This record gives sequence, structure tokens and C-alpha cells, in this order.
Amino acid sequence: MPKKSELTQEQRAEAVMALLRREAPVPQLARRFGVSEQSLYRWRDEFISAGKLGLAGKAPEHEQAREMARLKGEIESRDQVIGELTIANRILKKLSGPSP
Repeated sequence: MPKKSELTQEQRAEAVMALLRREAPVPQLARRFGVSEQSLYRWRDEFISAGKLGLAGKAPEHEQAREMARLKGEIESRDQVIGELTIANRILKKLSGPSP
């Protein structure tokens, strides 16, 4: 199982910028930052993708905030249903009498 990189966000950005500027061959950059070549390429792709979203006015933070609000709404709705079912269950238990 691959281990997660211990580089900070700034260090990853520095690695990606070095890759994009072609400061050194990819294997050399990977050794310098202590990561695999595959990680460098993945970070580059994520970096470029996030940049495109930012230029389109769809920054990832806004997408995450919107998704978080949607999920919170779902949780509140489910909590309400659970509460209603709990009340109904208690009423039915009282109506059915004592259990053996």
C-alpha cells in the first residue's frame, strides 16, 4: 500500500511549479522532493484542473461549501424522519401493551 506524502501544500506546489518550469528532469525532481514520478504528474494534473475551475469561477472551495450545505440539509431531513419514527414506535409500543 503506498504511503501518503508528508509534503506540505506549499512544498507540493513548489514541486509542481518546478515540474511545469522544467527545472530538472522528472526523475530528478521526484528524488529531490522524495516522491514518485507518478505523484508529481498527479499533483500537476490536479493543479491544472483546479486552475481551470478557478478561471471558470468554480473554485473548489465554493463547490465544497455547496456540497457541505446540501449534505447538512440531508442530515437534518433524516434526523427529522428518525425523530418521527421514534415517536411513532413509542406510541405503538404503548398501544400494544406490556411485552412478555
